[in-house]
Amino acid sequence: MLTYAFVSDSSILENKGSGCSPTWTVRNHYLDSHSLKLSSEMIKFCDMGIDRTPLQPDHEQMVRVPGAQSLPCHFHTREGVRITSLDQLANFARDAKVPNGECAPDDRTSDGTCGSTDVAETSRRELHLYAVQAGRVFIFAPKYVGEIIELPHVKVPGDLPVWLEVISLQPRVFDIFNFFNREESEKIVEKALKETTETHRMKRSSTGASGYNVNSQRTSENGFDTHGTEAQAVKHRCMDVLGFDTYTESFTDGLQVLRYNKTTAYIPHLDWIDDHHKKEEHNFDSAGLGSNRFATILLYMTDLNEGDGGETVFTHGWPPGQPESERVEFDDALAALRASGDVEGLLAHGSWEEKMVARCRSRLAVRPHSSRAVLFYSQNPDGSADNMSLHGGCPVI
Repeated sequence: MLTYAFVSDSSILENKGSGCSPTWTVRNHYLDSHSLKLSSEMIKFCDMGIDRTPLQPDHEQMVRVPGAQSLPCHFHTREGVRITSLDQLANFARDAKVPNGECAPDDRTSDGTCGSTDVAETSRRELHLYAVQAGRVFIFAPKYVGEIIELPHVKVPGDLPVWLEVISLQPRVFDIFNFFNREESEKIVEKALKETTETHRMKRSSTGASGYNVNSQRTSENGFDTHGTEAQAVKHRCMDVLGFDTYTESFTDGLQVLRYNKTTAYIPHLDWIDDHHKKEEHNFDSAGLGSNRFATILLYMTDLNEGDGGETVFTHGWPPGQPESERVEFDDALAALRASGDVEGLLAHGSWEEKMVARCRSRLAVRPHSSRAVLFYSQNPDGSADNMSLHGGCPVI
């Protein structure tokens, strides 16, 4: 009933830094013609209409907003915990913390980093709630690069604290600290290497939503672990991080274990599945009534030094904190790579792999180290593909 409370008492939202309006252009919202002549933008925000509201497992349990009989939002804390009762909300309010400090808006630079080392201090306690449209999924809302989001509800071996640190705002990329450990990493790799079934064993990586389709510009190897002990533990943990209050196996992919040997790589791509020609039986139009991959958590199993390659590169992003004046365009990056001789005799001149290394050295690149976990989103909050999430696997050199 939180949606009804916010709509009924607009003073709740006044001067609170709230923003409840659609993230897309709305023309002739179906509630505009309602007999009550509803003026609340929040009601329209929560219920996008029958052609833009995917049916989630809890659809039939949603309580419609009195009067409008529209679908309600679901609410999450800043940390992603879904609010499922008023008692739970009251407990969160009682336990609300005094913020440790936050980068003031005036101190945030054009690339989203904090330009000041002094963060704002306040004595007030804060509970941040985020409204998510019916049928949609929670997505973290980072404010600046370097922001820390603690996740005390996510449990890991050893009861270590888990938290996010914002790497980039566009695309939305986060480090997840203490998400998994070296022992889990080793067991996952060991199981993948011992797998013998044709569908799950390590072999040349394929692409596409179904079938085995080899792509000449994806030269890694991969296998799958869907129901192993460590795989299941990690998948449940992923869902906890992503804001799901219940685990649904069909919402997850199998744990995909990738191996990049020397010179192997993967050309930039989206994890969001594009099915322009409607060859698949599944509806991938997640901006409408379909479903698609919306988030990926990368788990790195080995250590690589600077200059070794193997990074994950986001080709539309720039290194965090890098001034615009120091950004290196592709042609200059390629020329610098050739001048360095680092890939001479290793990668063919003019090859897509050589071009990948140039992009990896000039764009937003995440370097692997054992037990590092990185989250990024492939969708925008309205379900459309986030093209800023274009990413690739850099050649190991």
